[in-house]
Amino acid sequence: LRRSCWPEIAWRSSGLTNTGYPVELSWSSRDAALRWTAEVAGPETPEAARLNAAVGALAGMGVAINLPDWLAPQPGRRLRFGAWIGGRHDAARDRYKIYVDMAGADLPADLVQSLNQLAVPARTLWRMAGLDAAGGGMELYGRLHRPEIWEVERLLSRCGGDASAVIDLAAVLSRVSDSEYLLPGTAGLSLATMVDGRHVVSFFVQSGPLIGGDAAIARKIRKLAQRHGWDTALYEALLGDEAPGRPGRHGIIGFGAAAEGVPWMQVGLRP
Repeated sequence: LRRSCWPEIAWRSSGLTNTGYPVELSWSSRDAALRWTAEVAGPETPEAARLNAAVGALAGMGVAINLPDWLAPQPGRRLRFGAWIGGRHDAARDRYKIYVDMAGADLPADLVQSLNQLAVPARTLWRMAGLDAAGGGMELYGRLHRPEIWEVERLLSRCGGDASAVIDLAAVLSRVSDSEYLLPGTAGLSLATMVDGRHVVSFFVQSGPLIGGDAAIARKIRKLAQRHGWDTALYEALLGDEAPGRPGRHGIIGFGAAAEGVPWMQVGLRP
């Protein structure tokens, strides 16, 4: 990115964050790992060339990844971002992931059948696939307009998740209770297929339009952390100065619940 031939826009033209910054850091209540996602090339690089750039960037770090053929860019398909890479680092190890722009790619028949069996709403628009470089399975990310409570309960039941914990988290975030919808607008939906065959469902939402500015979002996160006993040391370090007048730092909030009903949350922050 520093070597981009378009330096005047290289730091404000990305679709990764709400201000166009090409790197996002994130905190998760599930563990103390530092997570990040980043563009793989400057804005002058065509979207169709970014998947190879991402694979090359990972290879340069000694990380190999196997991509299914159906995710390869096809001629005439208009991509939104091409590809991103992500990392997760803790005291024990470094893990990497590649995020591939699906852009209306046709899903394989066996994957469609699996989605139907899990009762994933057919109106979900799949936008991105994430592949763990360590062979830890694949995660699909889509958009779902106004997910209804009964849809969420059925989906999580099929996947062995806890719907009540997810619905409670959504109600606190959106300040809406006793509604027929999980969230008032369009939500992100992710479905992760683990190596042991389990399926994990998560939901995502843009924090600013739902909650407000950085100060309001931080208050909400701290309130939930206190309620559930989450360690927010890394979140506070990433957040840093909350001085009013700065562009919004918070991005997407993800949330879900483990099979035993333990809720979790993940928050992206622009550096």
